[in-house]
Amino acid sequence: MTATVATSCTDTDELMTDEPSTSSSKKLTIIYPALPEEPEVEKTLLCRIGVRLPDGRRIQRRFLKTDPVQLLWSYCSSQLGEAKSRPFHLTVAIPGASSTLDYECKQTFEESGLSNSMISVTWD
Repeated sequence: MTATVATSCTDTDELMTDEPSTSSSKKLTIIYPALPEEPEVEKTLLCRIGVRLPDGRRIQRRFLKTDPVQLLWSYCSSQLGEAKSRPFHLTVAIPGASSTLDYECKQTFEESGLSNSMISVTWD
């Protein structure tokens, strides 16, 4: 059995701004930030993120450790044909639990601890 954690963002101000999901909020279209080209810099500045898509495919991409975590939604959206019309959420498996990622979190990959993680995309 796994426990679900509300968010992996540890900033308490961000946690307080979370609002309950309603059917009307699911109809809102989120515009994700523009996804830059995959960085080609020295490895110490990079993190690699693996993503398991709802159809079972696994993909991966490098991000700068200083990139905002929100770029992960941009990347996943670019890989999912249905993502523009169908909401999804991201979770990261941690030993004994799973944590749902918060799009509103303003952390970088390094700050969030997501460097070299495997993320799962599931439809809402």
